[in-house]
Amino acid sequence: MNIRILFINLILVGFFIPAGVLASDDGWSHGSLFSAPNWLLEQFDDESKELSQMDYFGIKLQEPTPVPPTAMDLVNEGWIFLEKGNNKDALKSFEKALAINSASTEAWYGRGLALENQKRYLSAIDAYSKAVSFSKKSASSWGPNAGKGRSCLALNQFENAKEAITLAISQYEQSGEDLPDELVSMYLDLAQVYEMLGDYDAAQEALEKTK
Repeated sequence: MNIRILFINLILVGFFIPAGVLASDDGWSHGSLFSAPNWLLEQFDDESKELSQMDYFGIKLQEPTPVPPTAMDLVNEGWIFLEKGNNKDALKSFEKALAINSASTEAWYGRGLALENQKRYLSAIDAYSKAVSFSKKSASSWGPNAGKGRSCLALNQFENAKEAITLAISQYEQSGEDLPDELVSMYLDLAQVYEMLGDYDAAQEALEKTK
């Protein structure tokens, strides 16, 4: 049936079907003054729903196409999970980001943090190394190198830890960032590395940098 003709008919039917009409088992809906067959009311409801999905000219409205998240959207999602201590979901978000952009320094760095927090140090070292390899500036390199150093320290790879942390401190100073707590943390890790290597003078010197 032509939609406009049906719409007009339904409007006319509306004049004869008062509000408060109730459905009955006999196939009719009964009101205080008039009755109407249930099938007509159901058709009216169906057509009303269909019309609500059309514009003024009777053209069906198009639902907006969902926009897929970008790699950076997923990285930001991962950081939110990290801040909440939800490392498993954070890891999933960073891996989804890498599926979109496998050269994302931020995604590899986040993946390293999520893995390190789960004590998966070998995998974390690999992720941090990838982050450094795709980084083009000191500001995005010192964090992954510091993470690599921490993970190497946890695995008793002291020489590798010393190299990574020393590089991280140098890159941090070149970046011009002002994150004193991060710098203190790196020097504390470096002091521990020197102590484990038996270089107590260097360990003391690193500790002096934390004051």
